[in-house]
Amino acid sequence: MKKTLVVLLVLATVFTAVFAQGAAEAKSGKMELVLLSAGKEAESEKIIEAFNKEYPNITVTHLEKDSGDVLTLVQQKSSDSDVVLLIAQDSLVPMEENLYAYTTKNDAKFSADYKGAGNKWYACSMPLQTFMYNTDLLKGDDIPKSWFDLADPKYKGKIVLTNPASSGSAYAQLYMMYKLTGDLSLAEKIAKNGTVYVTDSKSGPQSVARGEYALTMTGESNVSDAIGKGSPVSYLYPVEGTGRRIEGAGIIDGCKNLEAAKIFMDWFTGKGGAEAIRSCGRRPVSTEVPGPDFLPALSELPFFEYDAIEAGQLKKQLRNEFAAFL
Repeated sequence: MKKTLVVLLVLATVFTAVFAQGAAEAKSGKMELVLLSAGKEAESEKIIEAFNKEYPNITVTHLEKDSGDVLTLVQQKSSDSDVVLLIAQDSLVPMEENLYAYTTKNDAKFSADYKGAGNKWYACSMPLQTFMYNTDLLKGDDIPKSWFDLADPKYKGKIVLTNPASSGSAYAQLYMMYKLTGDLSLAEKIAKNGTVYVTDSKSGPQSVARGEYALTMTGESNVSDAIGKGSPVSYLYPVEGTGRRIEGAGIIDGCKNLEAAKIFMDWFTGKGGAEAIRSCGRRPVSTEVPGPDFLPALSELPFFEYDAIEAGQLKKQLRNEFAAFL
């Protein structure tokens, strides 16, 4: 019995040493990694900076594209990247067959709703949409409370939104309007209320912060960023709620730097990745890390159903219908 115990202790020591050696090699051997992100360039840089504090041996480069462009690149196998990052679920699901199945060391922390089929991607953030308004231009009862308020003539010419044809988050807003009414009647009324549409998701919030427009619908990160800079803006979540959307990350099947990609996914799905997400002003899915600065806790927010699979299936149809009355 004593001899068996000694053997087990020796084996445990050996395995511990081997594991420690492997972890040390992962942090010392020179490696490369390429990220393909639907986020902002500054966000990718913050995530890379946090990752490199723990893995300085991995040289990371990045490329930013719209979610739709990322989907096309991955499906056509025309990307030289290793990991897709900050991609909305309605784009992640269609690209699943082009992603590599990898179970991260943090897999147990993710429910089935927060990871893809075969663990081909993991949720990282929640790009929730909210009203953002200029506090110098809208006060008291003039602040909209409902999605339907955006069609009110008193906001004619005061609203700036992003075109759903050029932005994943703007398409999400369009789909949410569809879920509220069963068609695009609300979206059409808002469009015909003198609403100005821009081509990227940054211009609208920036215009509201400068006082050029009174109101926009945008992601929480833009609101957090503007408030942090001292801009005269605030937010309001519509009384009907906002869609519970998620974004995720995954390894591209056949990528050149698979081992580095695995290391990144192990890190990104842990607390370090969640903290990096929060540093970007985004809302992490992790319960270990709070939401963005200046914004309410997740438990305080009203939600309605957001079916990411249906949103992906209807994308072409809804975008075409919207373009017809824009």
